[in-house]
Amino acid sequence: MPDILFHIPTRVVFGLDTVNRIGQLAAEYGERAFLVTEAILYEGKVINKVQEILDKKGVQHIVFDEVVPNATSKTVDDGVTLARGSHADVVIGLGGVRTLSIAKCIAMTATADGDMDDFLSGVQPQNDPLSYIEVPTTCRNPFIFSEEYLMVDGRDRTGRIGRAQKGITKAALIDPKLSLTLPAKYTATTIMDTLLGCIEGYLSAKANFLSDTYLLRAIELLGGMIKDGILAVDDIRMRMNASVAGLLMGLGLSTSRLGIGSALSFAINARFMAPKSWVSTILLPYVMEFAVNVRGDRIAQIARLLGEDVSDATSVEAPVRAIDAVRRIIASLGLPTRLREFDLSLDEMIEVAGAARSFDMMNYLPRVVSTEDIYELIKSAF
Repeated sequence: MPDILFHIPTRVVFGLDTVNRIGQLAAEYGERAFLVTEAILYEGKVINKVQEILDKKGVQHIVFDEVVPNATSKTVDDGVTLARGSHADVVIGLGGVRTLSIAKCIAMTATADGDMDDFLSGVQPQNDPLSYIEVPTTCRNPFIFSEEYLMVDGRDRTGRIGRAQKGITKAALIDPKLSLTLPAKYTATTIMDTLLGCIEGYLSAKANFLSDTYLLRAIELLGGMIKDGILAVDDIRMRMNASVAGLLMGLGLSTSRLGIGSALSFAINARFMAPKSWVSTILLPYVMEFAVNVRGDRIAQIARLLGEDVSDATSVEAPVRAIDAVRRIIASLGLPTRLREFDLSLDEMIEVAGAARSFDMMNYLPRVVSTEDIYELIKSAF
């Protein structure tokens, strides 16, 4: 069993309507907040609500709502300029995974001597960051309990995972109600993306008894939701369970690692702007097939958690039932099943395979792979 290094200094506030505590949290770190978000959240009045709460607590704030769906590191540079000019004490990230990473990078860079180009090239920031508070509006963020961030390099649209200063995230405020703004199909893909992260962490060579405890419970929750119908967008119980599963995934991945499916979805999203959670959904059964020969016993356990009866199955049949179950779930939700549905070119996928191979998480796969192996997986999913 690998060594376990487990340290989570982030304070977690979880529950319905906990967004009402954002003013109190922000005030603990200063009088001026820099709110990083995405303009689409004006539609559900989420941004307005956060602003009202900050105002009532006397926290001055500037809203930076320029995080578009395919934002790059250039957005960080724009945000840093504004954050420095406003003399912000604390950065609040409000949105999905991309928005939260950009907010974390603004907190990282606003006090630093270098810029995002330097940090994406391998330089590590030395200055203490601005305090950072994370408020996710989707059910998952695999980087919530780490210093890591996901970024698209604005110079070449390459996906990169970097590392900010230790302890940068002071608090994570998780309110399941905030995800009610998401459409049904997008909610479904974020849940499948969460399932991918949980399965990859469970199959990782870095998995351990602690990560297994968190990730198996998350898979069990997701399996139950899938059986109950995850397209019930107004079901707050479903949103609560999804957020619990996402929190458990973050805890599990704090001592384990994502895998080949996440690396590919990051790389494809960065290069071709295909929605990350949709790509993850397509890749999930192929990721399981990729690991079946070396992690068959674990995939069989996943079958049970997804509600499959494997009592009469052999050690070879049981994991196959898990993979078949995932394919049935994707089909029942009416989600894409092939990468070509995003108008991608197979000829360009060899470069994507190389980009995915460069992520550190690829060093912890259940079996060693080459760029050509990754390309073969892409072709099977194409």
